[in-house]
Amino acid sequence: MIEVDTLISRLKALYNVKETIRFNLPVYEEFHNDLLSFIYENHFEMTPEWQKISENLVYKSSQYMTRSEADEILIQLDFLKRRILSRQNEGFWSYLHPMIYNVSGNKFNQGFYSDAVESALKEVNSRIKRIYRRYRGEEKDGQDLMRKTFSSSNPLLIFEGLDTESGKNVQEGYMQIFAGAIQGIRNPKAHENTHISREDAIKRLILASLLMEKVDEAIRYTRLSEDLNS
Repeated sequence: MIEVDTLISRLKALYNVKETIRFNLPVYEEFHNDLLSFIYENHFEMTPEWQKISENLVYKSSQYMTRSEADEILIQLDFLKRRILSRQNEGFWSYLHPMIYNVSGNKFNQGFYSDAVESALKEVNSRIKRIYRRYRGEEKDGQDLMRKTFSSSNPLLIFEGLDTESGKNVQEGYMQIFAGAIQGIRNPKAHENTHISREDAIKRLILASLLMEKVDEAIRYTRLSEDLNS
């Protein structure tokens, strides 16, 4: 599905077109068609309010578009984005680990997607760091922490038995996933792309939630206790 953030960015890019934004411009024709597709794909309920927004978007984006009309469409798209977000946020967090919601929920719902992802992965790291410090008496962080905690040789947290090749593969596989997540996406603002879309944030939060669930499983399997106040 076309993302509303993408449409907003593309519409803003049309501001830089020097000539009149007419339908015979390929870049505008493509935007117009994608805008229509977005409207119909998100036609989730028929209300007078939605009908007015839909008709206005279609009308304003046809044939040609002045700067003032583009501004109006931006306002409508932003309003539509907030409506869709309010609908989609209703049940989203019920699928994620509560520790992820506690640190990321408010930031995500306010539109601070990079901050929400950063907080989620930092919480994964911090939780494992507390456990490692409690049982190994050492301070570790980041990739090194993940590899020390989940290594198939002398691990602190174990997902399933290591007496089989399958068990060792699971252990090694999740060790790599934990290390990669911490290295690659713990701090998205540290990379070149400082902005991530809502959809990208959801995918990364789902990954963070999975990691938290796996920590839960490993704690149960290994029969360790966790001091949540440390």
